[in-house]
Amino acid sequence: MKHLSCLVILGMLVCCTVCCESAEKHPAKTATVIAEGEAPADLPNAKEKAVADALRNAIMKGLGTYIDSVTVGRNYSVVRDEILLKPNGYATCDQVLSSSTEKGLFKVKVKATVSNRPLAQMLKALGLTRQWRVGVLVSDSIAKSAVCKQLISAGFSVIDDKQQRCLKVDASAAGAVNGDEDSLRTIGSEFDVDILVTGQASVDYVDQDDYGGVTLYRSRGRMDTKAYYTDTGELLTSTSACADGLDQTKSLSAEAGLNRVGLRIGTILAEDLLVAPADMMPFIYVKITGFKGIMAANSLEDVIRDLPGITQLKRRRYTSGVLELNVFVKSDYKDDLPKLIENCSAAKRLGLKVEKSTKTCLLARLTKG
Repeated sequence: MKHLSCLVILGMLVCCTVCCESAEKHPAKTATVIAEGEAPADLPNAKEKAVADALRNAIMKGLGTYIDSVTVGRNYSVVRDEILLKPNGYATCDQVLSSSTEKGLFKVKVKATVSNRPLAQMLKALGLTRQWRVGVLVSDSIAKSAVCKQLISAGFSVIDDKQQRCLKVDASAAGAVNGDEDSLRTIGSEFDVDILVTGQASVDYVDQDDYGGVTLYRSRGRMDTKAYYTDTGELLTSTSACADGLDQTKSLSAEAGLNRVGLRIGTILAEDLLVAPADMMPFIYVKITGFKGIMAANSLEDVIRDLPGITQLKRRRYTSGVLELNVFVKSDYKDDLPKLIENCSAAKRLGLKVEKSTKTCLLARLTKG
């Protein structure tokens, strides 16, 4: 009976759990979009129809945060039926900036607010968003398990326990915790991870109370986390939270506090990952070492820019003989990129050898400088 009474008391007190959070950075829940729309001018509700058309166009612009035009094209009927015909749930008109009548059409330009979370939720339900693969590097195993549980429940792919253990002892782990770009890219490449969650969890004993002759101990779990894109090293979100755990011993209350704060952090992260902008034309990070001077680096960069399938190239940096590039490649050419680079005339002249190639990273060195 004593055990049963304790369970009842715990259930009654769960709503008294103390939780707090601070969000240093979170993906925007809304976006302001300028869009245009039109409707036949002879309709009695022409303005209303034109504004609705503008809202649909605003939503189409918002789709670009999560899916590219090719994906929209392939699934146009689904997108149209589920989203474009019901714009009010995803966008609202803040202001009609201008209106005019031209060639039998009533035209408007509006400033609209697109709601990212409902839009992302709908796209995710349709299977049209990028499926993030997540690694979790958290100091406490109980809190980490709770974070993973929430992410998995939300539909995200989390690397398995064996990979998580390898991740924890990986040489790049310490650097990744501190947001080092090279360490994050290394982990992304080695563990096939798009987003890495890092965090520190701790727990402190708070107090104890007697409830109907049952002594319950209270411990407070605290947790600070950051989530990074591994390909760019960019901070996606940073969150802090705390939560109380109640149980019959100090050790059990500590475990409860860590579990509850992990669940809370996991819920917040799942919401942020849902609306995380995804580059649907992802780049490949290219790092080439062994240059004797910047002129040779400039020359090779120009050649790579003109290779088949390269849609865009951005230099990250050149320093001490090392050239780092973000190379945007059409999907049909991604597997051929190492061969294309090695076989180009400038690369052959410099003796370029590709030493490592994954879906997100290509490492090469020059043997002739």
